[in-house]
Amino acid sequence: MKIMFRFLITCFTALLIVSLIGCGGDEEMVDDVEEMDETEITSEFVGTTWQVVTVDGLMFDQLFTPAEPEPEFESEFMAGANSWTFNADGTFTGALEFVVTEKYPEPVSSMTQEITIASEGTYTADESMLSITTHDVSVDVVVTLKPEEVWQQQIVGKTVAELEMDLAAETKTGFAPTATGALFKAGTEYTWSLDGDKLMLSADGKKMGLERKSE
Repeated sequence: MKIMFRFLITCFTALLIVSLIGCGGDEEMVDDVEEMDETEITSEFVGTTWQVVTVDGLMFDQLFTPAEPEPEFESEFMAGANSWTFNADGTFTGALEFVVTEKYPEPVSSMTQEITIASEGTYTADESMLSITTHDVSVDVVVTLKPEEVWQQQIVGKTVAELEMDLAAETKTGFAPTATGALFKAGTEYTWSLDGDKLMLSADGKKMGLERKSE
């Protein structure tokens, strides 16, 4: 029996999440960073750790919910780390972790991807604008197939280890520096506004809502 499985939301999850975390910048941006002055940035959102809450009106978790249920399997999403900090020295860092699990009917059981994304970059800001100068992303993906011995029987032409590597590579592609349309991408300029513990960033018709992360 052949198992018709999907490459773990790689065409949907990766492209959606890249729209909110951004990707690496162009090489020509490097010279601009070296010329940045050492004046501290004093915008109100600086020095606070934020978490992404909404993207274009959708809650963070909704980005990983299929528009239509898949008849072949059940999909589960679990969010982990979600934090972004803009420092007074013009640098920023970000971290995202999430786990996507697909549960299949017998004889196979499940396929899980644990994805960890680390971001770092530089920016400038004034009383209304936030400009991303550089943004580099590293992505780590761990794929687990259960039970492995049953998956091995169902896979044609490759080992479980090879399939896991293929799945990981597909997911990383969604976060590649060559991805387009990404928020927090180098060269993007945002209009920012602060309302208590809520930070709104707007650029190119897209809006991202962040909230102050509790200690």
